[in-house]
Parts: sequence; structure tokens; C-alpha cells
Amino acid sequence: MSAPAPAPIRDLGIRLWLSPVFGVLIPTFSGLVDTARHRASGLVVTYVYFSFCAFIIWTTNRWLYLRLPRREDWLEKPLRRIGVLLGSIFLLTIPVSWLTLIVWMQVTGDPGVRPYALAFSILAIVTVVVIITHVYETVFLLAEWDSARLRAALLEQERLRAELTALSREVDPHFLFNSLHSLAHLVEHGSSDAVPFIEALGDSYRYVLSARERPLVPLSEEIAALRRQYLLTRIRFGGAVQIELRDVPAELTDGLRIPPVTLSELLTNALKHNTVTSEHPLTLVLRLEGQTLVVENAFVPRPSSPVPGSSVGLSNLADRHRLATGQTVTWEERNGKFEVRIPLVE
Repeated sequence: MSAPAPAPIRDLGIRLWLSPVFGVLIPTFSGLVDTARHRASGLVVTYVYFSFCAFIIWTTNRWLYLRLPRREDWLEKPLRRIGVLLGSIFLLTIPVSWLTLIVWMQVTGDPGVRPYALAFSILAIVTVVVIITHVYETVFLLAEWDSARLRAALLEQERLRAELTALSREVDPHFLFNSLHSLAHLVEHGSSDAVPFIEALGDSYRYVLSARERPLVPLSEEIAALRRQYLLTRIRFGGAVQIELRDVPAELTDGLRIPPVTLSELLTNALKHNTVTSEHPLTLVLRLEGQTLVVENAFVPRPSSPVPGSSVGLSNLADRHRLATGQTVTWEERNGKFEVRIPLVE
């Protein structure tokens, strides 16, 4: 996705308004017009002519300026850019100004009130054109800088979205692998819980599919998904796995957002790395501290290495959370407990 190009400057009204001002001021103060030689009607025609000339000079310089390439030379080759601008102004403005003023002087026979009135007039015209060109250059540079900044922001947004999508896709097979591993265990032992397990698995995976296109979901949806995941683990582990919600008011869970599948990932991670038996039950405790969700469990490391799989673990969860919210998930093991702190967004 790219940002739209800056819109052209709509300055016709300004040119129509300021051209008569320059058409009166420049000839008068440079001494080009001897008002004593003209009647009132002649002065009106004179200043209308100069106003028209000012508009033509402004418009032709504007036309040429808009066709000059590489405004980025201000950053790469500023002297070259200055030379191009001044060269174009002098090559166009001086001949056009001299021609229009000479035509007026020949037609009216007015020599002016100063010896160098023609030169002063041309110098004043060039000065005004330089100032106006500088205004154009500033406006266009600001517009292009803003457009470039917008393009960079859009590209970064697309990159983050693509990265978040890739990370989310990693979660799906991870979740499915662990669930199928549990189902295989039930089938292998001929458990009557296999059918309820499959139904719970279908509900859980339906949530994963529905939430995968959303970077954030309400905390209430995640808690409901965690309860379904808990049903799957309870079929296999029985009473050795428990989930407790402490200080998690139901009225707040709809207004707080969290990346999808976060809580299921934390439960899966806890089951993977802890000994879970009737002697060492696993209790996953959730509590809110302001806008931070704290997920805690006793840490009883398994005596052997975890079963190899496609786990992306806490690093994936932290990356997804950072991309979706710009905030950081932290975790630590301390005093026999493992704690994960997840900032939530409204």
C-alpha cells in the first residue's frame, strides 16, 4: 500500500489577487511610470497591463517550476538545486520582464522618472519571483516529507500486519498438535471421554479460526476459550489441573483487549513444562492488577525434557502481543512460582 501523491497547489485565487498588487507596486516604486504623463484612464490601463504581465510572469515561472525534477536534491546536492532554481528564474523571468516592459515603454513613450527604472523594475520582479519560488519549494517539500512519512508508516503497518499474521499462523498448528496428542492418548487407552474431547476440540478450534483475523479480542472471549481448553485438559488430567480467576471482575472483561489464543497458550506452556500429577496438581491463577493480567502457576519442572513439537512458546506470544499492542509481555520464575504479566488495552 502506498500513500497518495501530494495534491497540486491550488493557488489561482492567490495569483489573481496578488498579481494586481505587484502590477501596481513594482512599476510605481521603481520609478517606471511617470504619473504626470498619463490621464486617469491611461493610468488605469497602464496598471491593468502591468497586473496582466505580473500574472503571466508568475504563471509561466510556476509552470516551469512544476516541471523541474528532483526536489530531493536539497538533501543530496543543495547547491545544484539552488543553481537550477535561480538559473530557470533568470533565463525565463528576465527576458519576459524586459520584453513586456519595453513594449509598454515603446507604446506609451513614458521614459519613467528615474534613470535606471527599467533595471530596477526587472530586479524587483526577479526578487519577487525568487521569494514566490521559495514559498512553492517550502510547501512542496513539506508536502512530500509528510507524504513520505505517511508511506513509511503504511509500509511499517503492512510489515507488522504480515509479521503478526505469520506468527498467528504458527499458533494454529501448535494448538492442534497438542490437542491431537491428547486425543491420541485417550484413544490409545480406550477412554469414553474421547467423543466429548472431540466436541470440545471442535469448539476450541472454531474459536481459533474465528479469532485469527483479529489482532485483539475481548478478554471475556479469551477467558471463555480458556475454559474450553481447560475442559480438554481436564478430560486427560482429571482434577490435577485447575483454573482460578481472582480479582477478575466480569464487568471489566468486555472492555479489555488481548491477542487471541494467549491464555490457551499459557495453559499449554504450563502443562508442557511442569509435572502434573495428583501429587503435584497444576493451578493456573488469573488476576487483574489495573490493566495488567497476571497469570501464575506453581513451577514444578518436569524431570525429563518436554515432548518435541512445534511449540513457539512465550517468545511467540510476546511477539504477537508487541505487534498488536506495542506493549511488552514479561515473565519470571521466582520462589517456586512462574508468573506472566500481560498488559491489556482498552
